[in-house]
Amino acid sequence: MELRTFFDFCSGIGGGRLGLEMAGLKSVGYSDTSRLSVMTYNYLFDTKDEINYGNLKRINPINLPYFDVLIAGFPCQSFSVIGRQEGFEDIRGQIIFYIVNIIRFANPKCFILENVKGLVTHDNGRTIETIMTLLKDSGYSVTYRVLNSLDYGVPQMRYRVYFIGIKNGSGATVNDFVFPTPVQRPSLDSYLVDNNEIWGEELRYLNRYLENKVNCGRYTIENLLDMEGKIIDTRMSDLRIYDGKVPTLRSQRDGIYYVRNHKLCALTGYEALLLQGFPKEYADKVKNLVSNRHLLMQAGNAMTVNVIYKLAKSLLTL
Repeated sequence: MELRTFFDFCSGIGGGRLGLEMAGLKSVGYSDTSRLSVMTYNYLFDTKDEINYGNLKRINPINLPYFDVLIAGFPCQSFSVIGRQEGFEDIRGQIIFYIVNIIRFANPKCFILENVKGLVTHDNGRTIETIMTLLKDSGYSVTYRVLNSLDYGVPQMRYRVYFIGIKNGSGATVNDFVFPTPVQRPSLDSYLVDNNEIWGEELRYLNRYLENKVNCGRYTIENLLDMEGKIIDTRMSDLRIYDGKVPTLRSQRDGIYYVRNHKLCALTGYEALLLQGFPKEYADKVKNLVSNRHLLMQAGNAMTVNVIYKLAKSLLTL
């Protein structure tokens, strides 16, 4: 399948864009409403000849340029297992209807959509059934699969559902599409590079966390300092420890630590970008321009570059 151009909807900081660019495709425009994410996006990519079309719900498809591939990581909070799971009741869950409208009008050759894996089981499967029906009725053969970023070249556990759609009459269908084969997980050594040692209030916060009713008596700071190379996650009320991998990065979270040279270090936004598959030359562009906290949030909301690259390469073989 000859694919040359793409449009980046719900673009965030451009994890999807970078994956497609690495596969040889060219962006013709993007759409996002987050002012800070758009700033980071513009630091990362050359967008001087592109338009940010802004709020997807207000886009008139007639004003869009032609593109071969539509990519969108549409808002996932309303389907996430850690959220309220309000689905289509939540206005964020309704974005998919606007994406479908654009697909019907723009008629791209194919699309890649991404969301949390909770979408698959939401409302006992009725939500994904509705979405699949809408996409198929738009003139596409469609398939989906839950993939883990951990299997595609980054040491981050990140389960996401990916929809692949191929336009009917294009000479190929999703029956011809092969989801990428897992690869060996890389070592964490080249990803955890900042050695951002915690001290003061952050160390006191961690100590209070260790003394909560769930963790009390399990670990002390001294115990953790003996866990060289381990990843320590304080997302939930109970402390979780990982070896050789990092838990899912999220937009509204921090509290991932690792032990290096008998010191407790907090994961940084720069490291989070690397864990999402952004090469160092890209992460370097924003390290001193975007605050650590914002980078953590933005990386947590991004698509994993490696996964999108491999999906695009599979599409290009059709």
